[in-house]
Amino acid sequence: MARKMPRRLVALSSSAIAAIYFAGFVATRSADAGIPVGSTDGSTNTVESTATPAATTTSVPNVSPYRDGTYSGTGTSRRGNVTVSLTVASGKISNVSITSVTTEYPVARIAALPGQVVSRQSGQVDNVSGATYSAQAFRLAVQAALATASA
Repeated sequence: MARKMPRRLVALSSSAIAAIYFAGFVATRSADAGIPVGSTDGSTNTVESTATPAATTTSVPNVSPYRDGTYSGTGTSRRGNVTVSLTVASGKISNVSITSVTTEYPVARIAALPGQVVSRQSGQVDNVSGATYSAQAFRLAVQAALATASA
């Protein structure tokens, strides 16, 4: 028959576990600071204004926000880093490749994300179940590269 543990030992063990958890939280909190909070489809939460914009008759020329070239960006998460190489041609994202991954999970889990960036022309990609932090690091890496490419 199993012996009952003393209450003091249970309380002490629980306190030790809580202290270790809290220390880990404090140590990794800065890594989460740059990660945008979003839904599972990769979109971020926004608040829409109820004000109606005034009608304008001026037309905006079709100018791409990105300069042509190849740009690199690195994204960080609490599970590691992802570095990407992003190519812009004719003002559009034409290619994205993952050049370096130091996350705990294999790159195969986020291998479909570069195709989403090209098809959506945006760094907003879907989260990947089982590799959430790798997907967040990838998203931040693409956003860093696009910030460099911005005209």
